[in-house]
Amino acid sequence: MADKRDYPIRSGDEGEGAKEQIRPMQRGVSQLLFNYLPNRTVDWEDGLAIVKLGDIRFSTVWEEERKTSLLKEIGDAFDRWRFRGGRVDMAFPPDPVAESGRFAVGTPESIDAVLLRSALICQHCGQIIFERKHHRDSRPRCPNPKCESTRIHQIPFVFVHGCGELVPIQEWLPATKKSSDPGALPEAVNHPIRCAQCKSGDNLYIPGRSDRVKDMKVVCRECNTVALERFTASCHRCLKRFAREGPPKNQDGGTIASALAMRLARYSASDAYYPQTISILRLDRPQLTTEDDETSSTLRRILPTSRRPQSAGSLSDRLRALSERMAVAEAMADSAEKARLVLEIVKITQRGEKQQQLPETGLLPSISQDLEKAIKESLAFRGQVTTESAEAKARREGDTAELLSTDITALKASLGIRELLYVDDLPIITATYGYTRRDFEPIYEELGAHNLPIEVRAFPAVQSTAAQRLGRPDLVGTLPIAAREGEHEGIFMSLSPERVIKWLESNGIALPDPHLPHIARILAALEPIDRDRYYDSIWQLRVRRMVFGLVHSLSHAAMRAITRYAGVDRTSVGEYMFLPLLGCVVYDGSSSFKLGGVATLVRDHLAAFLRNIAEEAVECLYDPDCADHTGACHGCLHSPEISCRVFNHGLSRAFLLGGHAPWADVSIDTQLIGYWDVQEDH
Repeated sequence: MADKRDYPIRSGDEGEGAKEQIRPMQRGVSQLLFNYLPNRTVDWEDGLAIVKLGDIRFSTVWEEERKTSLLKEIGDAFDRWRFRGGRVDMAFPPDPVAESGRFAVGTPESIDAVLLRSALICQHCGQIIFERKHHRDSRPRCPNPKCESTRIHQIPFVFVHGCGELVPIQEWLPATKKSSDPGALPEAVNHPIRCAQCKSGDNLYIPGRSDRVKDMKVVCRECNTVALERFTASCHRCLKRFAREGPPKNQDGGTIASALAMRLARYSASDAYYPQTISILRLDRPQLTTEDDETSSTLRRILPTSRRPQSAGSLSDRLRALSERMAVAEAMADSAEKARLVLEIVKITQRGEKQQQLPETGLLPSISQDLEKAIKESLAFRGQVTTESAEAKARREGDTAELLSTDITALKASLGIRELLYVDDLPIITATYGYTRRDFEPIYEELGAHNLPIEVRAFPAVQSTAAQRLGRPDLVGTLPIAAREGEHEGIFMSLSPERVIKWLESNGIALPDPHLPHIARILAALEPIDRDRYYDSIWQLRVRRMVFGLVHSLSHAAMRAITRYAGVDRTSVGEYMFLPLLGCVVYDGSSSFKLGGVATLVRDHLAAFLRNIAEEAVECLYDPDCADHTGACHGCLHSPEISCRVFNHGLSRAFLLGGHAPWADVSIDTQLIGYWDVQEDH
């Protein structure tokens, strides 16, 4: 087996000028953002070997002022992680924003990989071959004289621990032994895999071909003795930490051995690597509209004067942004879009910087931080993102949309959708800043112990070669964050506030303040979630679980439907929630530029898309069991972890269809009336 030092994996858009010792793997930027990440174990091309990914190289890095909002979100994610019992790698600074210079944020260009140093196994007879038993510069052969097969591969299992450590199966495995000092921590040792009777590891094999860990035992071929009943290992990294800090403070039950125990997992399994990703909306683009609509005006009035966002950018910035979009419309011969932009430019020129005068005091006596942020994001979406009525776009560009317009109107009404917009340029920043093993949640269980902490690990620091390629020697030693900013196309859907209020009342929730605008009444009743940005405790919040669960469940039904009609893979579909608008955007996040799949959906399949939303919400492979419990699982509403910003929390088909309340035990007959069962007053 060849032993090259570095196996480069490049993004597919890199030029041909770079020379390497071996042919590199070509992967897209999206794969480098979400899949091919540092310290992950993956297949080399065509399954030739298992490699461990290493150092990131960037094509570009962000300037300091551009990193602030992203680092703030990452800092909030760390606070949430610690609050729920997890750990954060000491390599991360306590306040990412205050120490932004310790981070390098940029678009990944390539990543290095090295051969995973693991024992080999004969695919024919199960013979285990340790590294010292073969020459790495030649193709190994099975040492069993009755076999001598050349079908030799690395053992595809690794040990992983909640702190992020990964250990491949080798001749010596990390373990512990009881200390001679009573009451002291165990001592770190390494145990060899060998026959206790023959005192050798030369003739060991794993019988059978099962990949189940419990079936994997090691037997000596010479004496037929079981050399190893099962594979076990202990985390030496955590043992050293326990010596400094003491055992985990939140551990419930179990022993020190439970906290140190490593799990054997397949190298490519999800519990061997969970990327920690984040998506945020860019809020500082120039304003593209001249006046607020009724909803935006209400949202501005909810905010106190001192905290109302100003129009982003000057008059010249707005005109420049609109001119750039008009140039694109001209290049694509889109006369309707060009005419719309010309009209908007005329309006801005005539009105200048005149702003609508709003009351000094807000509509609500006070608002929480999370609601203020959500309102500002909603206002940014209203004013800075190019949108168009999906029905108008379908009628203008589609061949059958005019014939189906009655169907589209009826489907919107039955689904309770107030607005249906085509989104042309949703500005999303997506970043991956670390990883975990064992679980993507902050705590896990092992050998009778509960509340063991999962640690978010940082990626390896930027090396000098990567910094030199960018001409930035100051980046050496900084922590890399793989990020991409793009303008994505998608579909925005919002619900009718009047129908939502009627639905809440049908389920026994009467909103106060009938004198307020409908959306203000709903927002005023929402419980704050300042320390629960990912809705981990959503079922405990009486009003928010209803409103958020309704919008989120509709969003996930749309995410499944969009994959069918826009030609987008499930892992490439994203969502962004705008709760103050009672709406969401589902978008194509597969690339930083628009591929046109969503535009095709709107033009040719809008009626089928809306019809499929209802079908996806109704059907599940696991009914009636799914419907009788939470009403959401991977057979219906759940999406891949990288596609949902809140990890599939707060979902249930019962919000849409009616049925068992997802927060109630299955033995308790608590029923919900579905949003689609409530008709809006006309």
